[in-house]
Amino acid sequence: MTRAAHKPAEGWAKAPDYHNDPERMAAIAAATARDREHYLRSGLTELECRACHACVFVKKASPHHTSVQWTAQAREQCSAFDEVRADGGNPAMLPGCPRLTASIDHGVAEGIIPREGPEHDPDGYW
Repeated sequence: MTRAAHKPAEGWAKAPDYHNDPERMAAIAAATARDREHYLRSGLTELECRACHACVFVKKASPHHTSVQWTAQAREQCSAFDEVRADGGNPAMLPGCPRLTASIDHGVAEGIIPREGPEHDPDGYW
C-alpha cells in the first residue's frame, strides 16, 4: 500500500504534529522567528540603487556571496525590471539587476556595506 493511503486528513504527512505539546510548539515558533530574523533582517544594510533609486536591503556573507532583499516598491521601481516587462518578459527570471549590482559594488568600495560577514556571528549560527 502507498503512503498516500495512510495520509492524515489534515496537515502534511511528513511534518510531525505537536499540537498536544504546547511547550514544543512554542520552542518551534521561537526557533522559526529566530531563523526569520537571521536570514531576512539581521546584518542587512539599506541601499539605494544609483540608477533608479529603488531601496533594497543588502548583506555580504563573503566577497562572493551577496543577499538582497527586495521590497515590493523596489521591484516596481527598478528600471531594469521595467525594461524586461516592456519587452514582455518576466523580471523574476533575471539573476538580478546589473545596475543594482554596480550600486552594491560601489557601496562595498565606499564602506557602506561590509565586504563580508563578521568574524563571529552575532546570531550564533556559525
